Amino acid sequence: MNEVELDTGAQSGLPGAKPSLIGDLLTLAKARVVSLLVFTAIVGELLAPEFWRHWSGALAGLAGIALAGGAGGVLNQLVEPSLDQHMRRTRRRPLVNGRITRNGAIVYAAALFAGAVTILAIWTNPATLILTLFGTVGYGVIYTLYLKPSTPWNIVWGGLAGALPPLIGWTAVGASITAPLPWLLVALIFVWTPAHFWPLALYFREDYAKACIPMLPVTHGVERTRVEIVKYAVATIVVSLLPAFFGAGLAYAAVAAISGFWYTGLTIRLKRMPVDGEMDRFARRVFSASISYLFILYAALIGDHLLQMAGLSLF
Repeated sequence: MNEVELDTGAQSGLPGAKPSLIGDLLTLAKARVVSLLVFTAIVGELLAPEFWRHWSGALAGLAGIALAGGAGGVLNQLVEPSLDQHMRRTRRRPLVNGRITRNGAIVYAAALFAGAVTILAIWTNPATLILTLFGTVGYGVIYTLYLKPSTPWNIVWGGLAGALPPLIGWTAVGASITAPLPWLLVALIFVWTPAHFWPLALYFREDYAKACIPMLPVTHGVERTRVEIVKYAVATIVVSLLPAFFGAGLAYAAVAAISGFWYTGLTIRLKRMPVDGEMDRFARRVFSASISYLFILYAALIGDHLLQMAGLSLF
C-alpha cells in the first residue's frame, strides 16, 4: 500500500485547522495508511489455523506492524520534504511546514522502529520479524529512495512491501509460512495496488510533473495510465477468486466476483471519459472506491471463514 494516501491530503490538516502535536505525529507516521495495513494483517491472523491459541503473538504482530509501518511513513517524509511542498495533498505535512524538525522526525522514526523490533523479537518469531523489517525497509528506503524517483512502475514493484501484512499476521500466530492462502492474500494486494493508486496519480498528475516525480500519467500519459488501471483491475478479479480454491467458500467467491466486476466497471468508465475536470473528479472517486473494494474482499474472507467454522456455510 506504500504511497497509498488514504486521505489524499486530509490527514495533513484542513485549511484553517489548528495543528496539534498528536495530529502531526499521526500524520508523520501516516496513521490512516497504517490502519489499512493493520486491518489486512488482522485478516491474515483470523484466517490462520487455530489463531486463538496465539493471542500474545497476534497482538504483538499487530503492534509491530503498526509501529514499523509508522516508522516507514516517517522515513518516507524525511526523504521527500522538498517534493512534498509541490503537492496539494502533502504540502501541509509537519516536516514541510517546519512544525516538526528533521532531527525530531529522525528520533521519532527510530523510536517507532525500535519499538517494533523489540515487540516482534520478544513476542512473535523470526519469520514475522524478518518479514516486517523487509516491508519497512522496502517502503521507507527502496521505494522512497530508488523506485519512486527512477521509474514510472514504482508503485508496481514498491507495492510488494505494502502487500506483506496478511502474511505477517499469519506467521505472527504461528502458522506455516509455506501455506498458499496467505501468499494469495499478498498477491491480491500486490495486483490491487496499481489499480488503486494510479487513479489518484491521474488526479494529481500536474503536481507530480511539477515535483519531477515520474509517475505513470506523467511519463506515459493519461490514455496509457487508464489502460493499465483496467488491466490491473481485471487481474485483481482473477487473483481475488483464487482463495476459493484454497479454503475460502463459494460465498466469498460470489462476493469477490460481484465486487470485482463493480470496481472494474468503474475503471472502464474512467477509461472512456474525455480528459477533463470531470474525469479528474471521477478518478478520485475510483481511488476511494478501490479502498472499499479491498475492504469488501477481506471482510468477505472473514465472513465466509466464520460461516464455515460455525457449519453455516451457505454453499
